[in-house]
Amino acid sequence: MSVNKKILLIDDERVLHMMLRSVFATHGIDVISAYTGEEGIEKVINEKPDMVILDVILPTIKGREVCRRLKAMESSANIPVMFLTAKDSDDDIEAELSLGAISHVNKPINSMALLREIKKILGGG
Repeated sequence: MSVNKKILLIDDERVLHMMLRSVFATHGIDVISAYTGEEGIEKVINEKPDMVILDVILPTIKGREVCRRLKAMESSANIPVMFLTAKDSDDDIEAELSLGAISHVNKPINSMALLREIKKILGGG
């Protein structure tokens, strides 16, 4: 990707934030971190990321509710949302996509596969 992109990662696993920040930085992607659903919604409003990566199980507001709220707000309705979660049944994936998510990636992650999916969504590969 030639232009830096901002991705908001909403996940309570701090190690994941550090790992993805490191991997993505070399590909022109800045990671904004949020560790709770409430903090994530606030950062979407204030930071206007190019994409949101969201876990299902979060403190305060759960990931699916965060996605529903983001898709309901005019200012964030068009921001792509990817779920990154260990919950991977067909019902889980269907529930996420029905809320407006564009993609679902399973944990544990393969960071290069995740990067390819992000580039596909953001138009960089």
